[in-house]
Amino acid sequence: MLWKRVSWSILKLSVLPLAIAYGDANIVVNPGFEGGREGWFDRTCAIEVVSSPVRDGRGSGKAINRLANWQGIKQSLFGRMVDGKTYKVSGWVRLDNAPSDEVAISFEQQDDSGTKYIGVARGIANDSSWIQLSGEFTLNVTGILSVLDVYFEGPAPGVNFYVDDVVVYGPEANPPIIIPPSPKSKSLADAKIRYQKIEGLGASGAYYTLNLVSHNKFPELCNLLFKELGLDIFRIRNTYEIEPNTLQETIKIIKGAKATRGSDLKVLMSSWSPPPSLKSNDNEVGGTLKKVDGKFVYAEFADWWYESLKTYAKAGVTIDYISIQNELNYEAPWASCRFAPTESDDTTLAAHNIAFETVWQKLHSTMGNKMPKMIAPETSGLGDAEAYIKNIKDLSHVYGYAHHLYDCSGCGAEPDRFIPRMTSFREMARKYGDKPIFQTEFEDDPGAWPDALNTALLLHNALTVAEVSAYLYWDLFWAPGTGLVSMDDSDSYTIKPTYYAFKQYAAFIDAGWQRIDVSNDNSGLRISAYISPDNNKMTVVILNITQDMDISLRLSVKNFASRQWQIYRTSETENCVLVGEFNKKKPLELPANSITTLTLCAAGK
Repeated sequence: MLWKRVSWSILKLSVLPLAIAYGDANIVVNPGFEGGREGWFDRTCAIEVVSSPVRDGRGSGKAINRLANWQGIKQSLFGRMVDGKTYKVSGWVRLDNAPSDEVAISFEQQDDSGTKYIGVARGIANDSSWIQLSGEFTLNVTGILSVLDVYFEGPAPGVNFYVDDVVVYGPEANPPIIIPPSPKSKSLADAKIRYQKIEGLGASGAYYTLNLVSHNKFPELCNLLFKELGLDIFRIRNTYEIEPNTLQETIKIIKGAKATRGSDLKVLMSSWSPPPSLKSNDNEVGGTLKKVDGKFVYAEFADWWYESLKTYAKAGVTIDYISIQNELNYEAPWASCRFAPTESDDTTLAAHNIAFETVWQKLHSTMGNKMPKMIAPETSGLGDAEAYIKNIKDLSHVYGYAHHLYDCSGCGAEPDRFIPRMTSFREMARKYGDKPIFQTEFEDDPGAWPDALNTALLLHNALTVAEVSAYLYWDLFWAPGTGLVSMDDSDSYTIKPTYYAFKQYAAFIDAGWQRIDVSNDNSGLRISAYISPDNNKMTVVILNITQDMDISLRLSVKNFASRQWQIYRTSETENCVLVGEFNKKKPLELPANSITTLTLCAAGK
């Protein structure tokens, strides 16, 4: 399998015939780090480019802040390797702060068979000289390939190491040839052809709650984070019987949010971990539910959830959605709790299907129709979700299917790489009933404008390809350096570019709206459109993803008589600003590398 082309209605392009011609070469981008970090990413640590020591040339890569053996330096080779071909792999490695330790070159491959970690070479490195690791890797793909990374790992946590002169030698795949973007385009939005209903756009406030509530500009921040951004769903962490102060801070944030945003703001609560008293390892980090007399404490887990909801209700806060476990398929080095799909899948882990049903029965028996809507399984990525969904005991008890997007390495910087996996997930979900799909957590890097545009492109793909009903960004607010809004200190804050990219959708699309059909003849544009429940308002979001081509778009709207068209734009120099009104008799000018939102009102409204 070389390529699987994906057809999606919002982008109607012709794909030219693909002529296959391979030539052996080093397919690694920037193999000696002479181009800085270009092509290279960290594996949940940090990396930097240094000028000394180097094996050759002017630079080498350095992995730092490592908390586990598998953390290190990686590069995605997705789309560059040919299925069935063998590649010669090598790289030079040196330690920084340890006299000797083991180092390795490995591949991470994700396709329809799951995730595989394939070792290529291993050796003992030191801090006084460079050693070369070398081996071979053969690519064998099952179904759709979504991740293919080569990475360096191995030393003990805390040990820094250098990498230089990396080679992956063999035939390089030719990508499909796409018709290039054009400076002129036509598009048609048809209000009669409709797709998923929107539950809402939102973000999480799971950590750094004290920083927010103690900020001297707390009311101003609540207005900025919730009303101005237009959030529909606020995701929180269940800290009942774990962090009582965080619980009270979260309640204060929700009340502040609703005071500015309005009572229609919905709250989604996820559990990172139940209390240590319910855990197999007596710890918030890792483990699963504990056993008593040989049985997992499902009933006690359900009681904990019920008491959590009672506590919020007593404080005047209604929880609208719950997910019983965040990233249940991943034992993270932070608060976490593993669940297997069933007890027969792994007898050492509690079963998600039993835990979910036990919680549902408890809440239904005590709260009746006032119980929150339950979503599942909230896996760390798209690939593992079906194993949990297909084993749920009663799918009528599940309101929607939830997932994150962390199983596609490097895809945050290349959002179109998500498309095959999103298509597969959408088709899988339909097998188990027509339910809303919730993307409840993802971020890549909110710091610079290219990351902001990538977030908008990923949001577009999630809405139009995966057909999600809800999309939630990860950190709505955070300490200095990240988050849509970073709280620098108790008096100041910084709004990140990604805030404005997200606002181009969230501020103009509300819960209850519905996505409508858009045809588009230009590969440089991504367009989606949404209509209000009363059919009186419409929003069209247009991404010009080209780097240097302004595009003139003639946009037509069918089955919707529009009168007033306002134009909002975000770019590297504009932050969701009103740039005027659009005359539908004239082309809409779309600057390169920008996001444009049109808000339309029906005639006479």
